[in-house]
Formats: sequence, structure tokens, C-alpha cells
Amino acid sequence: MFIQTAATPNADALQFIPGVPVLGSSNSDSGASSSMRTVEYNSPREGLKSPLATRLFAIEGVKGIMYGSDFVTVRKDSDHPWQLMKPDIYAAIMDHFSSGRSLIREDTESDGAAKSSAAGVTEEDSEIVSEIKELLESRVRPSIQEDGGDLDFVSFDEATGVVKIRLRGACRGCSSSTVTLKHGVEGMLTYYIPEVTSVESVDDELEVQANKEFNKLEAQLVGKTSASS
Repeated sequence: MFIQTAATPNADALQFIPGVPVLGSSNSDSGASSSMRTVEYNSPREGLKSPLATRLFAIEGVKGIMYGSDFVTVRKDSDHPWQLMKPDIYAAIMDHFSSGRSLIREDTESDGAAKSSAAGVTEEDSEIVSEIKELLESRVRPSIQEDGGDLDFVSFDEATGVVKIRLRGACRGCSSSTVTLKHGVEGMLTYYIPEVTSVESVDDELEVQANKEFNKLEAQLVGKTSASS
């Protein structure tokens, strides 16, 4: 297996392309095509739902993982250089796809815990929300996924005209994502949908809290190890 890498606008995120399907049609949800779906894990605890993610999170410096149709985006912290991490990442990806194991554990595929981008237009959506989702799906997500990222529609406030979205994958923590958000996504939505006045990015509050708790526990374990040595 030959694994290619592709740079993203985020220096701390790389796409790894194994040359085989990553999220195949068997993993697709009824609300989204398999080619557009992505699944993201942002902590070792979330990564327990996927054998590959579990192994990747065991590599020092890995902060997040996102699966696309034919790629794996890995995010790292700024303290660890790619040249030291790549060999372990290559080995983990190669071993997984050579083994034939499931990408996502069967007992967690339907529990809703993995952060998936599969939400589409529903009957409960207003006409404006449906138009926003359709534009994001057809005009925005394909280009963002080419750079190893993705986004989710979160909400639309009819009183203020503010659209809230959640950036994912390589888009997280990327300085250029702010420019893309304002000049790309916001510009397009306000042009086609006059009711939209601006677009804002939001963080997943539960994810932020979970990461804080994990970092706190990790610091405590490091402190205990230092004290005993």
C-alpha cells in the first residue's frame, strides 16, 4: 500500500490518502451521500469508537482525526514536527487497511456519539434553512473537504440573520479558515439569501469541556509519575 500525503491550509493538519476507500458506502447515512460524509474524533476518549483512531491517538502529538471518503486528516499540536510523527502514522494506517478490520466499531456506529457531518435537509426545516443547507452541501463542503476539512450547519437565527456553523478537520485552529468563513461562506450565503446577514463559527461546548477534563486528568497523572520518580 502506498500512502500519499496532501498539505492543508493548516500547517498542523495533513491529509493521508491510502488509495482505498476510507468511509465506504456501507457507512453512509440515509441523509447524506457516502462521498460527502465525514466522521471526526477530537479526543482519545472519542477515538475509542474506531480502532484506527485509537492507534493514531496513541501517537504523541495527535490532537484530532477526521475520516473522509478516501482520506484521513490528522491534526497535531504545534510542538511535535511531522517528520517525527509521519512514520508512526503511516504504519498505523497501513496496518489497519491491510487487516480488513472495520473502521468504526459496530457497537458504536448507531449511537450518535461520533461527530458525523451527515445532517441534511429535513421536513422541519424552514425554507431559508433548507436553502442554506443546500448551498453549504453543494457549493462549500466539496471544496473544504479537498483541503482535509469540513463544516456542519448549527443554526440560523431568523431575528438577526446570523448563521452558525462548526468547522471540522483541518479547518480547526487554522488561521485561513477565518478568511474562508467571512469572504467565502458568508459572502456566498448573503449573496444568494438576503435574509442571511453574517456567518459565525462555534465550538462544540461538550467537546471543549471533555477536552478540559481529559487535560486535567493527564496533568494529574504526569504529576503523580513525577512525584514517585
